Amino acid sequence: MASGPLSEFLKAKKSAYIGDVKAGKGKDWTVVMGNEAGDLDSIASSIAYSWFASKVQNATAVALTQTPRSDLHLRAENLHALELAHLDPSDILCIDDVPCASSDPWPSSTFALVDHNRLQSRFSRDNPDARVVAAVDHHQDEGLYQDSASPRTIVVPTGSCASLIALLFEEHPEHMTPDLATLLLCSILIDTSGLKPGGKAEATDRRAANFLLPILAASQGPLFSFAATDVNADAPHDTPGLADLHHTLQEKKASVAHLTTSDLLKRDYKEYTMTPATAPTTAISVGLSSVPVGFEAWLPKDAAFWAETEAFMAARGLAVLGILTSFRDADHPGKSGRGKHRREQMYVVRGDEGLAKRLFDVLGDAEELKLKRRKFPELGVHNGFGEGVEVHVWEQKNVDATRKVTAPLVKAIIEGSSKGASL
Repeated sequence: MASGPLSEFLKAKKSAYIGDVKAGKGKDWTVVMGNEAGDLDSIASSIAYSWFASKVQNATAVALTQTPRSDLHLRAENLHALELAHLDPSDILCIDDVPCASSDPWPSSTFALVDHNRLQSRFSRDNPDARVVAAVDHHQDEGLYQDSASPRTIVVPTGSCASLIALLFEEHPEHMTPDLATLLLCSILIDTSGLKPGGKAEATDRRAANFLLPILAASQGPLFSFAATDVNADAPHDTPGLADLHHTLQEKKASVAHLTTSDLLKRDYKEYTMTPATAPTTAISVGLSSVPVGFEAWLPKDAAFWAETEAFMAARGLAVLGILTSFRDADHPGKSGRGKHRREQMYVVRGDEGLAKRLFDVLGDAEELKLKRRKFPELGVHNGFGEGVEVHVWEQKNVDATRKVTAPLVKAIIEGSSKGASL
């Protein structure tokens, strides 16, 4: 069983929060949460900020993971990082642990947002006192909570939100523990391709790593058996053991062969509410699922893909679902000797041919993505969606464009704002 100060902290806060919600005192708490995709960056950032808020700001704070407990197993890299940080999944407060029906108002009204910067309607609906008191993020700034959030730290570009959270401790290093540093560093490694030059790492990420690594060196733990003198501030990625740790985390992240289509769609999923320019009084739901496997390896092996995708959309009331793949092509080695990094995009639109045509036409010409149209027979299958469903699939030539690029672009297309506008 997991143990240590961080584990005990999380268990105590989880128990106390659930108890207070049952007693009608949920409004006494600040709920710290990442986005609904539930990746390691969101989990690590929410845990670390709840610790910061409690220890430094003396707030009554609890970290909330928006992933249902039954879905935690879908991300093996998260479980591995938790284990390295001496945490157990049972330590975490999951959204379905909170004694609150999905149709009821959320029992707390004070929120700290990490890894996103807009409070979702689930938490503000019928909750007139809802307010955001902190926002730490590395996605596009939506300009909200400027009068209420402190800190309000939104830095773009930054590879990992965990880097921004780590830097909050620079003035309070006595509150950074080895377990917390481990969790944050694992997130930074995953999000920045191991901090390697030329990758996704920015100056903020390297600064955060240079803050965390000496703390880990001093801990003399078996995972980080290096001295502080081994840390090169100009090349933190060369610190002994980091490359192996990054490789292990990436292997676990890519280990999804046992997952069903439904599992793959929900393991890294974000949902947005958008108002089409063609129907300004009607909001629609748009989902974007990031999946670490290519369509050629996925579709021919899962005959249920078509039915499960339609069921996934129907259950969530989605008008549009984008499936964004990111994977290594073992048949085409890249410069590193590993499989070449590839991305693809598929969009499924239900019941609106006009919306589908606009989305497909503009996406196909988007310089941000550099999409090349593909046909289903090229992927080894034929289109198996039912009537009333429009679908296009592309190879994405700009492999550096992640969901952080795609989501604002899709929003701009659907809502009719200028393509490439800051959203």
